[in-house]
Amino acid sequence: MRALLYFVIAVVALVAGAVFLAPMFISADLVKQEVEAAVESATGRKLTIAGDVSISAWPALAANIGDVTFANAPGGKSDNMATMRELRAELAIMPLLSGKVQVDEFVLREPVINLEIARNGTPNWQFEPAAAPADPTPAPQDTSSGGGDTTPTDGSSGGGLAPAEVSLANMTIENGQISYSDAQSGAAYNFSDVDVTLNLPSLDEQLNVAGALTWNAERVNIDATVERPRAVLEAATTATTLAVSSNPVTFNYAGDVTFGTALATSGTVDLDVPSVRKLSAWTGSPMAEGGGFGPLALNGQLASAGTRYTFSNATMSLDGMNANGNLVVETAGARPKLSGTLAVDQIDTNVYSGQGDAGWSTDAIDFSGLKAVDTDLNLSASEIIFGNVVIGESALGLDITNGTMVANLTKMALYQGSGTGKLTLNGRRATPSLAANFNLSGLALEPFLNAAAGFKRLDGTGLFNIAVTASGASQAQMVNTLNGNGNIDFRNGAIKGINLAQIIRTALTDPITGWSNAASSDTDFSELNGSFNITNGVLSNNDLKMLGPLLRLTGAGSTSIVQQSINYRLKPKLVASLEGQGGTADKSGLDIPVIVTGTWSNPKFAPDLAAVLSNPTDLLKGVESLEKIQPKDIIRGLLGQGGSSDNSSGEAPKEENKQPNPEDLLKGLFGR
Repeated sequence: MRALLYFVIAVVALVAGAVFLAPMFISADLVKQEVEAAVESATGRKLTIAGDVSISAWPALAANIGDVTFANAPGGKSDNMATMRELRAELAIMPLLSGKVQVDEFVLREPVINLEIARNGTPNWQFEPAAAPADPTPAPQDTSSGGGDTTPTDGSSGGGLAPAEVSLANMTIENGQISYSDAQSGAAYNFSDVDVTLNLPSLDEQLNVAGALTWNAERVNIDATVERPRAVLEAATTATTLAVSSNPVTFNYAGDVTFGTALATSGTVDLDVPSVRKLSAWTGSPMAEGGGFGPLALNGQLASAGTRYTFSNATMSLDGMNANGNLVVETAGARPKLSGTLAVDQIDTNVYSGQGDAGWSTDAIDFSGLKAVDTDLNLSASEIIFGNVVIGESALGLDITNGTMVANLTKMALYQGSGTGKLTLNGRRATPSLAANFNLSGLALEPFLNAAAGFKRLDGTGLFNIAVTASGASQAQMVNTLNGNGNIDFRNGAIKGINLAQIIRTALTDPITGWSNAASSDTDFSELNGSFNITNGVLSNNDLKMLGPLLRLTGAGSTSIVQQSINYRLKPKLVASLEGQGGTADKSGLDIPVIVTGTWSNPKFAPDLAAVLSNPTDLLKGVESLEKIQPKDIIRGLLGQGGSSDNSSGEAPKEENKQPNPEDLLKGLFGR
């Protein structure tokens, strides 16, 4: 910016000098020659005036110069750094007599300005004055500042182009075009329909800039103030404001700016983006279709130096999720990098992944946003939503690098329990992939399984560990490729909607419909545990074990997560023991296998009578083993009531010394 301001002031000064001399020379051709020679001497670049030149000396000094061309730096992409259809300048006469340049009007009509940075980092607005004739006597140098080298370090030419006193009352650019290209970074921008008005009373009074331009088919309005413009030339600090408004983005800054080799800022910033998705498309990085990346708002204290921007006491809102904390943005790499600490009220991943109303969604999962920015964030969240699963107060580290996100949950409150976990989403490849590993304790099973898979048939509290991987372009595809393993260990719960003891009791008395009455109650347990493997969306289990009063259960089978269906074989066994938790898987007892089929939402239970009737001897042995416990207790257990140990009166039942024979007990069990 310093160099550009030097250039503008230099052009104004040169034109003013030419206008001042014009009445002496009279000839327009001589005026052209003087202006062209002065500019080339000061900048080392050729200025060509191909159009007409008209000069007037009263009531003010004024000049109209047509068809002006200013050459580019050697090796530049464009032949010219600037061209314009017309340059008009009007200067006050009396200030010129005292060496001051007071411009009452300075208009550039239809200018085309090409700003370039070469591969070696040299900008084309860095000027080298034309070589002066050799002087055998070296000029004395001022060494009072500790050195004789006074070459500017900001890319400006030096050369004394900027006068000590200059005033631009009304500098205007009409219908201009500005292009910028950086051969080092590859960045390139083109701005059209540029209309700007600049008011500079003096280098020590407030500079005001107001204008608009068109970029990528959007009109952008710009308003700026610089409290002390001389600071721009001196690489000093001054108060500055900047307001940029357009349909895709609104940006406001108020604070100090230091104009050096690189800009440095310290002030307040407000950013408002109606749609991050539309903003990304406008800036040339369109996202794939999908949800999320809508409204974004950011407010905070901004401190910047070069490519590093620090936001302190920042408040941020994205897609209705609100956060506050401290952030650092680094823009020097291939992608912006965001780091810092944030406290978030809610993180809703469904906004980005999509969630179907029923079953597994076939909507495309959009992970393209992971490629737009890298992060190294420490987050605390009051709530995290993943599918239908709601995770409570949590702490996590969020690392995104080149399209891959790793979320380490170091603290997680989940359905009355707590735990840790790690979630990895790889959006770098065409087909996204997922890996998850969670270790939970104290988990309330029923609400968790209902939220995670719509399964409402198990209740209890305990441990749940799982490690899975998946890949796919949608939720449905990921479920089809789901692989992994895990284990559960739950206590004091129930298998809901089925009474396995009652199934055994009624299986032989009413084998057609009697057992179905058991679907109106539950099977309580003191302990339920087992392990499982998941292969391509099918969960298999071979070691299910359940312990409860008067009942033991083992099971094996599978459930299709893809189809949300069950194919399972349970082996409930009535035993002569009131022990539940801490009990054993008794070898003896009465068991009738139960087949579980159907869907998660509507499972069907049926006794495997064929297996029972094929071996009646084992059935009678099972009944005989029940003699170890009182018949009254057996009946109570079958009906879901406590055994004799639950007798609140403490009195022994009248039947406690009576030992039933197996035949009578069998008749009682089956209602005969």
